[in-house]
Parts: sequence; C-alpha cells; structure tokens
Amino acid sequence: MDTQVRKPKKERRRGNRRGRKGKGDSKKVAPEKLLQPSRKKFTPTLQPLPVKKVVEPKEACAMCGKPIPLIANALTHPEGGYCHFDCVLASLAEREHLKENQKVSYIGRGTFAVAEKNDEGSYTFVKRIEWESSESFAAMKKYVEEIKA
Repeated sequence: MDTQVRKPKKERRRGNRRGRKGKGDSKKVAPEKLLQPSRKKFTPTLQPLPVKKVVEPKEACAMCGKPIPLIANALTHPEGGYCHFDCVLASLAEREHLKENQKVSYIGRGTFAVAEKNDEGSYTFVKRIEWESSESFAAMKKYVEEIKA
C-alpha cells in the first residue's frame, strides 16, 4: 500500500495564491534595472511652437560711437539713440561737480543719484538725476521685441 500521506485540501490551495510564482518561476533581473523606474516613451502629437531667436541690433553708442554689444545693458539717450551704461555714468560724474566723498550711482529705472558717504560709512542721496523716462524705456523694450526673428 502507498505510505504517502496526503495534505489536507486547504493547505494544497495556499501555494499559488495571488499570482505568486514558485521558486523556479522567478527570472533573474540585474540590480541596476531594479532601481530604475520603468519609463514610457512620450511621443508628442502636436507640432512644437517655433522659438523666436533674439538678434542683437547693431546700434552705435550716441556718446562714444562704438557698437553696443548687448542692448539690454544700454540706456536711451535723451536726444535719441542708445548709449552704453558706462558712458552715461562717466558723463554724469563729469557733469556733476563731485566732492571727495561723493559718487554717482545707478538707483534703478533709468535714474541715477549723487550719493555722499558719511563719517560712519553710510551713504545718503544728495541729488536724483532722471536719465531715462518710462516712455523711452517702454519704446526700447518694444524695439527689442520687434526685432526678434
């Protein structure tokens, strides 16, 4: 007679539950592949929008006559045209008769100021100089936008 003892039905069914694989069914996967998430390739269905290229205008400085390499660093001249930031700064320092403890500095939005250094080392504004109006700044911005190719 057969001496094998059969397992109860309940224990026999438990082995392959929830799609688990047995010991021999598993595949070996390289460790570096386990750490990387699976990535699906994205295939765009729409055509990409063209990117406008900014072409620097070949403007010459109204003060020194040299070309302006980066129009974003330029300021508009009150009599028309564009000028280097350094040219404007040098011109204002020459025009304003500065004392030893004074210097001209840019304070933003086309405005410069004569700053005076105190004994403690802090600066106070003695005079404000508006070089560029908001209208001329807006016109320059519009000009740069128009020349984009």
